[in-house]
Amino acid sequence: MRTLLALGLVATVFGAYAVADDKKDPTTGKWVIESVTRDGKPNNALKGATREHTDGKYTLTPVKDSKAAPTTGTYTLDTTKSPVTIDIKPKGGTYDGKTLLGIAKLDGDTLTVAFAEPGKDRPTKFESAEGSGIVVAVHKKAK
Repeated sequence: MRTLLALGLVATVFGAYAVADDKKDPTTGKWVIESVTRDGKPNNALKGATREHTDGKYTLTPVKDSKAAPTTGTYTLDTTKSPVTIDIKPKGGTYDGKTLLGIAKLDGDTLTVAFAEPGKDRPTKFESAEGSGIVVAVHKKAK
């Protein structure tokens, strides 16, 4: 559940939507979660879930047989930074109203987002070491 809430924040890893220099948001669309790593450990709770990004808002919908409820929130993306930064603000749940600092990269049809739990520094790489408080989620563009 905590991972679901954290990913709902991603994608973070995506409130007040702003893409620097008025560039189009490259994360817009529907994405399927392929993998999630939290504190260096794989977490399959959201594998196959979908994440949809539109106009700085996101919805994370778990797979049908999951007991988790859909999660919503907002995100701000800054494409002028390298790596691209993303600030995720979930609505509801453990991180309600808190900002998750993250980074994002798009490689073809793969979106990778790494974000930190509230109060932790923004990640600088797409890695999640044991005890780091970093979540890395890999998404594929939905067909």
